[in-house]
Amino acid sequence: CLVPQRYAPNPALGRWVALQREVYKRMLRGKKPSRIAEKRIFLLDKIGFVWSVGHRAQWFNMFEELKKYKEIHGHCSVPARCSSNKRLANWVSKQRQVYYDMKEGRSSIMTAERVDILNNLGFKWKLHEDNWHDMLDDLKEFKERHGDCIVPQKYSPNPQLGRWVYTQRRAYTRNSLTKERITLLNKLGFVWKLRKSRTLIK
Repeated sequence: CLVPQRYAPNPALGRWVALQREVYKRMLRGKKPSRIAEKRIFLLDKIGFVWSVGHRAQWFNMFEELKKYKEIHGHCSVPARCSSNKRLANWVSKQRQVYYDMKEGRSSIMTAERVDILNNLGFKWKLHEDNWHDMLDDLKEFKERHGDCIVPQKYSPNPQLGRWVYTQRRAYTRNSLTKERITLLNKLGFVWKLRKSRTLIK
């Protein structure tokens, strides 16, 4: 489906293909597509339509991988030590690097369009956001081993995890924990109150 924009045998087809890609890009930037547009995208996907060409294609291919990652994990913060997809982890790190180059006025391959697309997906630009999700992954591993999320504050195998869990409880009592993080912890079965009646936030 790689029809050139200037396709001499059928110029109208070349322009039409370019228009479909433009509609798709607007959707990625956050513009809600109509039902007709959604149906057309579905039909074009079925015939193997290529939404991005050239160097842009590689970026959008990685973006699609990030979308799949979010569908599975609920967030876009791919850990730097993600062994299952090192290529995606490196790409995510690269996006932050070129983003800050752009913000500082340095030469950068990041564009306002790509920033909008990543923002619309819920991408976090600050590294400390990723550190939080790294610790969430450690908590998941703890639960797999122990059957719960009740990490001792002084947990010798992973002292940082013990401190982090304590910090989440304290942040909640101070109303400084975001709804997104509360939801992710709730899904894991996080225990907010270490009392005889262990209740979870609903």
